[in-house]
Amino acid sequence: MPSAASIQLRWLTLLAGVCFVVGAAGAGFLHALAWVGRTFEAHLWLVWTLPFLGLAMTWVYARLTPGSAGGVRTLLGQIRQPGDPLPLAMGPAIIATTLLSHLGGASVGREGTALQMGGALADRLGGPWRLPDEERRTLLLCGVSAGFGAVFGTPFAAAVFALEFVRLTAGWWYRLPLCLLASLGADAVGRHLFGSVHTDFRLILPPDLTVAGFLWSAALGITFGLVARTYLTFVTFNRSWRPTGQGPLPTPYHAIFAVGLLYAGLVWFGQLTPFTGLGIDLAQDAANYPVSPLVAALKFLLTALCIGAGFRGGEVTPLFVIGACLGSGLADLTALPVAVGAALGFVGVFAGAGAVPLAGTVMACELFDPQLTPYAAVACALSWLVAGRRGLYSA
Repeated sequence: MPSAASIQLRWLTLLAGVCFVVGAAGAGFLHALAWVGRTFEAHLWLVWTLPFLGLAMTWVYARLTPGSAGGVRTLLGQIRQPGDPLPLAMGPAIIATTLLSHLGGASVGREGTALQMGGALADRLGGPWRLPDEERRTLLLCGVSAGFGAVFGTPFAAAVFALEFVRLTAGWWYRLPLCLLASLGADAVGRHLFGSVHTDFRLILPPDLTVAGFLWSAALGITFGLVARTYLTFVTFNRSWRPTGQGPLPTPYHAIFAVGLLYAGLVWFGQLTPFTGLGIDLAQDAANYPVSPLVAALKFLLTALCIGAGFRGGEVTPLFVIGACLGSGLADLTALPVAVGAALGFVGVFAGAGAVPLAGTVMACELFDPQLTPYAAVACALSWLVAGRRGLYSA
């Protein structure tokens, strides 16, 4: 039986390793993603390579690392019921395929990369220690927190998200301090040692809290929940469909190539380049002036096509953008400032679709302004309720 001092030393060592390794990896990923984004913007014809890039990433998961094909669900399975170590190639595979998706202009995010990268690296660091199951679960959660914190620059929301999205039974919140240390450390390493830069979304004029403001926040929260529920319905349908070896799309290769070609045609001939990639510029615009709900609808459509076809990256960042654009357009119909509506949409759709109302509320405080927190809590809670209290990874 190891002594308390040896356990403490082990965890200090593990946390230091997770903070440095995941923080460095997150910064490297962000720098590479920024370069890929600039490359696509300078050479828009790269959208026509997306079908072929899709074939490449499908081959990577089918041939080189089939154990990683489940992505975040593979990681969740290990947290809930520890077994064999996560595949060694999980981290490199998701980083490479996410960059390929963005090189072709796919409308995907980066949270899938953050979670899998953090979890896989933490699992490798813990391997030599032969941790018991409970400690391995905790280490994986710390890795998830560190990855999310390093990539999104919201360490407090990252720690809450890691515990909330796993959706386990009571008794898990005692791990929050360790997850918070991991996310804070990884974020600090990325920012101060490796030059990570995150978008500044702070509100110039924080809102005054009024009864009308709470009522409008509630109304917007219900709307965000309906949008999140629609997205989850699509996700459920998509997962129920699998290539059967027959029909016009008999294999995953046929499906991703065909959808990639359709997507490229829509973007090229429809002049939809602003809706490709992460779409952060759309969210920033939405905070400055009202945008049409059509903007949110187009981003929704392109994201649904890419995620449904199997392009890698994640869904959270596009959902941020969809929510911000929707909130911006609807705020013009309310007594709320446009920037506040965009901020509430940013976290509200995320909270509903991810079943993470607490993380969404904390993120609003971190990203925008602490004074927004009460409005965000109302919007996120109602969005979560209306969306059905089931998340992206349980839909």
